[in-house]
Amino acid sequence: MKDMAVIGAGPAGLSAAITARARNKDVIVVSNRPHESALAKASIIDNYPGMPKISGTDMLEQMYEQALELGVEFCFERVITVLSMGEYFSVSAGKEIINARSVVLAIGVQSSKPIAGEAEYLGRGVSYCATCDGMLYRNATVCVVGLNSEAVEEANFLAEIGASVVFLARTAPEGLAAGITVKEGTAAEIKGDALGVTELVFKSKKTRETESIACNGVFILRPAIAPDALMAGLKLNEGYIAVDEDMQTNIPGVFAAGDCTGKPLQIAKAVGDGQKACFAAVAYLG
Repeated sequence: MKDMAVIGAGPAGLSAAITARARNKDVIVVSNRPHESALAKASIIDNYPGMPKISGTDMLEQMYEQALELGVEFCFERVITVLSMGEYFSVSAGKEIINARSVVLAIGVQSSKPIAGEAEYLGRGVSYCATCDGMLYRNATVCVVGLNSEAVEEANFLAEIGASVVFLARTAPEGLAAGITVKEGTAAEIKGDALGVTELVFKSKKTRETESIACNGVFILRPAIAPDALMAGLKLNEGYIAVDEDMQTNIPGVFAAGDCTGKPLQIAKAVGDGQKACFAAVAYLG
């Protein structure tokens, strides 16, 4: 049981984790690999005080090393859900389950828009984790919408357990198992009936026409999950996580920081948000 689980290893999450260790709290950061962060793609950052002309990768590396030296624990897995268990929270990340008495959400913003029909069929054919739900689709046809680096591994897992897999991505990736069908394009709509998903509609990169794939399930693999899909009951404000002046969400014990709480989407704001969220979480822990 951790004192605090921080979801996200960007500036907001690392700021919260570093502050938590300074207050002697047992903290774990759960995140995708750093290279998947939008900040890691910035070649030059010239507006953060004290770090002029630094690359996003170098900035993240310095923050990460500082957190490690202070004893912050890291789990590099994609978070699927955060569940309230009453007096603590259960974080499902890949094959790991992490329990913590408080949570700081520092998940950034989604780079891809929801697919039409995604919310309607979530739990009825739409999933965000093949290793979690894949066994439900043995001997069935599933589509994997590949939007992150883990999508190939997830698709291969589905094929291994006996699913017939169609992989949809803007560009065909390397490393897919034999037998997986590849379609190049972008997902447009998920359709279904009273029993669940029946097809995935997509725009073909080759023909520029709309085509469809008959399937029983759609696995959407993004770098990040929408906040309200990540945690049931989380209140949003125009797509961002709603917080008060102390970065407290509407769920006691859950705090949020950084870009996921709204504009301006700046590193300096994210770092300050992370510190404030940690202060509030420490007060909540007592």
